Amino acid sequence: MARGRWGALVALSLVATGLAVPAHAAAVKPALPYDFNGDGYPELAVGVPSMQVGSVKEAGGVVVLPASKKGLSSSEKIITQSTRGVPGASERGDAFGSAVASADFDADGYADLAVGAPGEEVDDHAGAGAVTVVYGSKDGLSPATRSTRFTVDGSGALGTSLVAADLTGDGYPDLAMGSPREDYQDRGGDYGPSGAVHVYRGGPVGLTTAGALSEHGSRATSGFDVGFGALLAAGALDADDRSDLVVGSEGARFVDDGYPGSVSICPGRTLGSEGCKQAYQNAKLANMTALTVGGVTGATSPDIVVGSPLYSEEDTGRVLLFQVSVSDPTRIAAPLEITQASKGVPGKDEIDAFGAGLALGDIDHDGYLDMAVGAPREDGDEGRVTIVRGAPGGYATSGNYIIDQDSKGVAGKSEKGDAFGAAVSLVDHNRDGALDLVVGQPGENSNAGAATVVPGSGDKFATSGSKGFSLKGLGYPHPHHARFGETFGAR
Repeated sequence: MARGRWGALVALSLVATGLAVPAHAAAVKPALPYDFNGDGYPELAVGVPSMQVGSVKEAGGVVVLPASKKGLSSSEKIITQSTRGVPGASERGDAFGSAVASADFDADGYADLAVGAPGEEVDDHAGAGAVTVVYGSKDGLSPATRSTRFTVDGSGALGTSLVAADLTGDGYPDLAMGSPREDYQDRGGDYGPSGAVHVYRGGPVGLTTAGALSEHGSRATSGFDVGFGALLAAGALDADDRSDLVVGSEGARFVDDGYPGSVSICPGRTLGSEGCKQAYQNAKLANMTALTVGGVTGATSPDIVVGSPLYSEEDTGRVLLFQVSVSDPTRIAAPLEITQASKGVPGKDEIDAFGAGLALGDIDHDGYLDMAVGAPREDGDEGRVTIVRGAPGGYATSGNYIIDQDSKGVAGKSEKGDAFGAAVSLVDHNRDGALDLVVGQPGENSNAGAATVVPGSGDKFATSGSKGFSLKGLGYPHPHHARFGETFGAR
């Protein structure tokens, strides 16, 4: 049981522009996440935390690729802390774009974008972190018109993770922000409890500091959480009208350090009262990189799915699939472990970082969410993605397949070091009823990076029409070492 409690945040600061109440906000149907101009087509937001901005290296930014019935296009919009209207300034090490999330926080019919900058210095506190929210409009994202920045006194790497969901049940999406290095103490190489999650409520004026909530992980004498808030996800784990928050603690980098990772669950109905409960802790969760929620197994409650590619130097990687108790959403069963040695999963169980990228979606339209699993270290870091189909009680042991840049119709070609599969996304960008697969390859062209879009077609993916995007291809003047494709906005 987490020993902290949700409570009002202390010493929180806010910088804002244009906080007028949108007219008739409650009467408008909220937009889909990432549909920033309200046209019904969700755009692709690519976080590029290593991107150079002007002369400032590693400042970071977000590249937004617009969508239409023709799919994604290169008429991009780039948002950085040097963009007019965005609070703050582009500084080396800010890592702006490390995490992105989207929802229509003010229910005005236009989705809004939240961006994490965990390296941001705040009040002379290096690495405190900040989160910027840019609001949507009929013209898309308009930072000069309406942008907000959130910081928390004493935070550590705030904005490392983000998730948007209606956690309070009032009809407006809220935003949870991970601060995994909060309260971190250097104990001469030893670790202690660290990390927090802060939640800001949505409403007619957008996200607000009023009624903000905060939670720390377990601080028990043993089994405490290290890096609580490194990963976040949300989903309706029970039958009430609120989403529930799922929090990942990353532990120490390798299991030999003796600090496992964990998954904690914070039911929406207990926010502000009972806090979060550590539901599972294990060495195999150390250094996990992906956390999501969805109905893979067809159980009454959705499943919690974790990508854990490297908990030791010789690890091969895995996906851990947790089923949630119907009667108590804070209880999860021991996980089903899926590796490249599992029955029906293509490939060999090698040091491939299987699980580094992870996305869920019903690709084959059978009612069970399928898993797109990235393995960026496959074949000398060429990388690939494995589609593992959902099925009753677990996953399908037949019909699974791989996609890489040698697959028919996929743009580009497999090359050493590309890291194809470091990030993955499954979203129907052109609203044709088929999910599109977007794959990041941040190692492409000596770490300049790229993203490959494989359009959906029926119950699989098309063998033509694939596109590749890169900063160089978009005409950006500083593509070198940006690692474009390392982070995507997740639905």
